[in-house]
Amino acid sequence: MNKHLSLIVTIVPLVIVFIGLIGWVMTLRNDVTTGNKEISGLHREIESLHERLNEEFSALNLDVDVMKGIQSLQENEMRTIMADHSGFADVLDELGRSGVLPAGERRIYGNYGK
Repeated sequence: MNKHLSLIVTIVPLVIVFIGLIGWVMTLRNDVTTGNKEISGLHREIESLHERLNEEFSALNLDVDVMKGIQSLQENEMRTIMADHSGFADVLDELGRSGVLPAGERRIYGNYGK
């Protein structure tokens, strides 16, 4: 009987440790599986966010291109206006030198190209 008792005392703790180890491994496996699912969900969310950001950046690039076109048109119009003003300044200068303008009229129109 002593022999059986020592065998039981030896085996029971091993069985308890084995059952605890199995429980720990199953819990760890569940934790890893849950973590993988959460990480996969995060990857999908990040991909979705990335796609939305790409769309927004594409729209912003389009807006910037439109603004560049508008700026180019405005610059062209400004150059035309400045060239017209320069011509007006030349005409007024010639009129002033020839004495056609009223007496005392010596206004300087702009300072274009001078």
